[in-house]
Amino acid sequence: MSQSIDTHSTASQATASSSRRNWLWFSLQQIVQVVFAVWLRYRARGVDRLPIVGPALLLSNHQSFLDPLLVGLPLHRPVSFLARDSLFRVPVLGWLLRKTYVVPLNREAGATGGLRETIRRMEQGFLVGVFPEGTRSADGRLGEIKPGFAALIRRTATPIYPVGIAGANKALGRPACAWCLASRFPARRSKS
Repeated sequence: MSQSIDTHSTASQATASSSRRNWLWFSLQQIVQVVFAVWLRYRARGVDRLPIVGPALLLSNHQSFLDPLLVGLPLHRPVSFLARDSLFRVPVLGWLLRKTYVVPLNREAGATGGLRETIRRMEQGFLVGVFPEGTRSADGRLGEIKPGFAALIRRTATPIYPVGIAGANKALGRPACAWCLASRFPARRSKS
């Protein structure tokens, strides 16, 4: 069964203000700040260089599932990230993504809908977070940059801010995630 994600209705549900966090974003941010400060010894530098109002494109490396949280955590305004549309079909996660300004991206459809919605968000004054690698790095190093993000840059005059994430792959990167899944769902062994 195929399920489509309507980016326009997703946007209208989440878009209250591009410069003010909604209650869910704010609540999660408060909880996650405490957890990350203890668990990861999280710190952010250079946040004062980002605009207080108006659009900006945040380009970041991608090491872990935690990266969108790490980028948005120190900010006092929401960041609208791109995420693959299949994540929106996961019951609780899909609801959270919709309520925290995330834009669904259909990789098979050439991502034109996600690209249009991202440009629309920037026109509304949002901070937009993009991971130009398109997927998490296997080893924490910068991966190959996907051409889709260049199309986004060509279609907007929004200021671009590079964001660097270091160490997240050690907390919950690809190998760690594979280990978590393997330990939860061990392979069945045949009796010989």
